[in-house]
Amino acid sequence: MTEALRLIGLALLGAAMSALLRAFCRREAALLCEIACGLVLLLRALRLCGAAFSALPEIFARTGLSQAANGALLRGAAIAVAAELGAQLCRDAGAGALAQKVELGGKLLLLCAAFPLLRELSDALLLLLA
Repeated sequence: MTEALRLIGLALLGAAMSALLRAFCRREAALLCEIACGLVLLLRALRLCGAAFSALPEIFARTGLSQAANGALLRGAAIAVAAELGAQLCRDAGAGALAQKVELGGKLLLLCAAFPLLRELSDALLLLLA
């Protein structure tokens, strides 16, 4: 709980600094401040997820899925986070149309990453039907 409050405080501090920079007509500096603050927040959140990431091999072992399917799940999660981050950075920079293209590219990459899972699902269905 305290770490969540720290993240919120850091975000509010970054937003206040950005607003102050914008008030003094320093739009470029405000954008850089927002990007830097966002990256710090993301890195802190990823550091907090270390315990969850270390438990993934055990969880994947319990699922009975192949390494390819497990890798596809991880790639899909990484693609979703990266596409969302890229789109939000584009929106922060005022490039809404570019943000939509980043989101579309992320969705296409997710479809490609899902093929090993689709293959395993189709194999499992064929075994059930046979």
